[in-house]
Amino acid sequence: MLDFRTMTLDDYTWMKCLQEKSRQYSCEYLPGNIYLWGNLYGTKICRLDNDFFATFSEIKKSYCFPVGCGDYQNALEMLRYDAKERNIAFRIFGVLEHNHRLLDELYPCCFTFKRVPEAEDYVYNTCALINLPGKKYHQKRNHIAAFLRSHSWCYEPLNEQNIEACMAFQKRWFRINEAKNPKELARENEVVLAALHNFFALGFIGGILYADGEIAGFTLGERINNQIFCTHIEKADSNIRGAYPMLNQQFAQNALSGYCCINREEDMGDEGLRRAKLSYHPAEQIRKYMAVMN
Repeated sequence: MLDFRTMTLDDYTWMKCLQEKSRQYSCEYLPGNIYLWGNLYGTKICRLDNDFFATFSEIKKSYCFPVGCGDYQNALEMLRYDAKERNIAFRIFGVLEHNHRLLDELYPCCFTFKRVPEAEDYVYNTCALINLPGKKYHQKRNHIAAFLRSHSWCYEPLNEQNIEACMAFQKRWFRINEAKNPKELARENEVVLAALHNFFALGFIGGILYADGEIAGFTLGERINNQIFCTHIEKADSNIRGAYPMLNQQFAQNALSGYCCINREEDMGDEGLRRAKLSYHPAEQIRKYMAVMN
């Protein structure tokens, strides 16, 4: 069997290099995401050769599509043989449209594909999130205007001087909101604190919004490539009207204007999260499939 193992921070650089060479631009392929959520989802990594890496979920018993650039069939055959040795079905999650076409080409009629809507990433035009143009963003602009009327404010990049204050804000946010969904929010809290603790080692970029001298929210993520950024975490005080849209707009304007698009990840089947993501009018929702070899 292949040597799948837990990702460490030492793996980040080589994994990031392979990921940026690939066409895998959805959130589950990003090394920062793999590191943060790996323990919770039983995700292990393996370098297939010099050109690819892959992950294996011990919980879902499935692989990701090979990440890198080179001989995809050789990489897929390595995973297929590993599944055979484990005596499990060869299942690939997070299959994007171009992966779907390649699998059909390399293995005609050998895979069954099932679309997974709750896993589809929401991608936005950066300029739209900065300028919030037209009638469809009217409500967002109203919320931001209310924030500006009610508070003295500032935005600053997340850095070594303010990261501890972000951790304190996250801990307060969790205490206030914990009762809404104790199990899930406890898991999320662990991931958010790990993201802050390893912020620099994972090459993240972030920003903080202040209202009346106090943190009103923070956000962070990582680059997918030189055209697309992925926002992993966004937390704000929901009692402050306009904090979330103001944070979103300021982060896009101050930190992400050099990227064409911003990936704000999936909705995980949560209806409230789905409505929130749709309210920003995505330019694209990245279709994803589960592929199972027949």
